[in-house]
Amino acid sequence: MIQSKTWQRILLWVFLFGMVILIGKQPTLHASASSFTSVLTYGSQGDKAVNTMASAQQDYAMKPLKYALSPVMFKISEKKKSETVQSSDFVMKAAPKYMINTVKPKAAVKDPRKTYGPSVSVIAPNHTQVIRTVKVMATGYTAGYESTGKRPTHPQYGITYSGVKVRRDKNQVSTIAADPKYFPLGTILYIPGYGYGVVADTGSAIKGHKIDLYFATTKQVFKEWGKKEVEVLVVKHGNGKCDEKLIKTLGKAIQTYKTLPSELLEKVI
Repeated sequence: MIQSKTWQRILLWVFLFGMVILIGKQPTLHASASSFTSVLTYGSQGDKAVNTMASAQQDYAMKPLKYALSPVMFKISEKKKSETVQSSDFVMKAAPKYMINTVKPKAAVKDPRKTYGPSVSVIAPNHTQVIRTVKVMATGYTAGYESTGKRPTHPQYGITYSGVKVRRDKNQVSTIAADPKYFPLGTILYIPGYGYGVVADTGSAIKGHKIDLYFATTKQVFKEWGKKEVEVLVVKHGNGKCDEKLIKTLGKAIQTYKTLPSELLEKVI
């Protein structure tokens, strides 16, 4: 009986000694129980730091092998979803997408000067100078073969129906083509995004409320204009004629005043 109790005591001490050795060999945690003080929690009011030291210490005391053999994991409860944080480096694996405040960029405000193409340096006529406004379909053309069927070697290359040479000048006045029944030769128009234009040409496809704006190259036609429906301002009705003198007079006045003075409009036609 005495020997039996002696052996039981020896086995108990061996067991306890083995447990001490086992516990002594357990890998140490990177963070002590006292460091388990804060976990990032995402709430409806924003990011908050929540003290969880007491719960972490209690869990650590209950399950030592779990924390010794694997990284400590904290579970964060959310109303809609939960995420986990690894306590060894306290890095949040992922934040709920619905908790991230995102600000949508404001829509770009369009520059009204670019509504109908690149801005021009001239000034639109005063409302008292506008006889009427007409909605037209405006296209672009050149003096080249693709628009007129004429090549540079042709004697009439670059010459309009009225006899004046085609021209494009954003700072002065440009020549345009229109239907003489609606816009007689010599009619002065202001085209938003293009500038001032004088009807000096016609075209077989330019009928009714259609106008053709002259550009030096096809590249300019596509880059600066293309095809647009615009409301043109009729500044002066033409008398069926257009010559170089009229073009130069208008161009000089617009270059000086950036617009057409009313007294000049009464004299030119």
